[in-house]
Amino acid sequence: MNVQLVNSLVEIVSKLTPEDQKLFLSKLSHRNIRNIIPSAEQQNLTSGEKVAQFQEWLSQFPQSSITLSDEALRRENIYDDRGI
Repeated sequence: MNVQLVNSLVEIVSKLTPEDQKLFLSKLSHRNIRNIIPSAEQQNLTSGEKVAQFQEWLSQFPQSSITLSDEALRRENIYDDRGI
């Protein structure tokens, strides 16, 4: 692990405008998603292996302690009157 390099990158990114920071994070995120597993390898994975890879990818993101109430999750409160 290259802590010094990471610290330098954090310093550089912190000096960017908020708009440029958003662009940087978007590009970094898309790059990381594409590099998880090459497409040819992905096709040969079992369902369980795909789930494990997805969970590993999810674990890199910060976890929030914010939860929605049961009322907020009710179908009637999510969808409008179109019957979707």
